Formats: sequence, C-alpha cells, structure tokens
Amino acid sequence: MQSFYDLAVRYFPYILGGAITTLELTALALAISIVLGLTAALMRRSAYIGIRFPATVYVEVIRGTPALLQIFIVYFGLTSYGLTLEPFTAAVITLGFMGGAYLAEIFRAGIESVDRGQVEAAISLGMKPAKVMRRIVLPQAMVLIMPPFANFMIGLIKDTSLALTITVPEIMYRSYDAASQSFRSMEIYAMAGILYIAICYPLSRLATYLERRRPPQ
Repeated sequence: MQSFYDLAVRYFPYILGGAITTLELTALALAISIVLGLTAALMRRSAYIGIRFPATVYVEVIRGTPALLQIFIVYFGLTSYGLTLEPFTAAVITLGFMGGAYLAEIFRAGIESVDRGQVEAAISLGMKPAKVMRRIVLPQAMVLIMPPFANFMIGLIKDTSLALTITVPEIMYRSYDAASQSFRSMEIYAMAGILYIAICYPLSRLATYLERRRPPQ
C-alpha cells in the first residue's frame, strides 16, 4: 500500500489543479452576485410594488430552494427549451443567481442600517435621492456589510463543490476522480479539505478582523 506521502506526490498536484477552476468559478459567480444582489436590494426598497415584487420573488424563490435543484434546472432543465450550456457556464450562472439572492439581503440590511437622519438632511439640502444613495448611504453601508460579505465569500467557495454534479473539474470533482482511481478515499478527501481550508481560512480571519473593526450601530 502506498504511503500518504507517495499518494500525495501522485494525486495532490492533480487535485490542486482543480483549485484554479474553483477560484475561477468563485470570481465569476461573485461578480454576478454583486450586480444582482445590489440591484435586488435597491428594488426591494422601492415604494412601487411593480419594482419591489419581482425582486422579492427572486430572493424568496432562490433562498427557498436547494442549490442542487437550481444547478440541475439550469444545466439539465433548460435543455428541454433548446438551451444547452457548458457545465462551467451553468455552474457560474447558478452560483451567481444564488449568491445574488443572499447578497441582496446583506446589502439591504447594510443600507437600512445607515442613519435615516443623514438621508433626510441630505434631501433637505437639495440632493436627489439617487445621489444621496451613491454619495452618503452606500459608502457607509459598504463598511457595515464587509464582515457578512467576507463570510458570504467563504460560503460561495464551498458551494462551488456542487459543480461536481455536472462534471466541472473543480476540487471535489478531481478528488472524487482520484479517490476512484486510488481506492484511498480518506487520504484523498483529506487533501481536498486541506485545499479548502487554505483558501477559506484567510477569508475567515479577514471576516473576524472586519467584525472587530466595524463601527458600533
């Protein structure tokens, strides 16, 4: 039987290659999540139900259904309507839409944490609501949301493992492949765990640091 060292020499570089795909998935899905999340957060604060309602439906549907179901609908379900996506593309879209729903609530909470008095004072000075949001509310809200945002990123990185189910060669897919070849599941998955910890631990420390520095409410 191979020693753990020999096993690591043979399979760890292969699994490590999956980390690149994991980070690419995370980066692209995060970009989509930020755009959708901020848009949905602003829409949910609208006084007009025609604007508020679609954003509410989006957030509640995504948050109320399993991520695995969502990725299956995007990758397998859309083929029924003639739309076939590459596995990587399907994973990015699913994770981006899923992340947007969760970021919408994080952004909304941050925006609503800003003192309403500042908004009223700015409007009384003649500033338009859009400018007040851009110049006064959002800069302060970004400071407040950074700790939960860092935690969200950790969750998003771990959620990329769902792409295994549609054959995206990220960390878990390559780990599963290596475990099938070597019949040493414990050691192989331990290597995958080490990679996830190496990626997520700095973000975890950043979240803790930002939480301590966050100004009092």
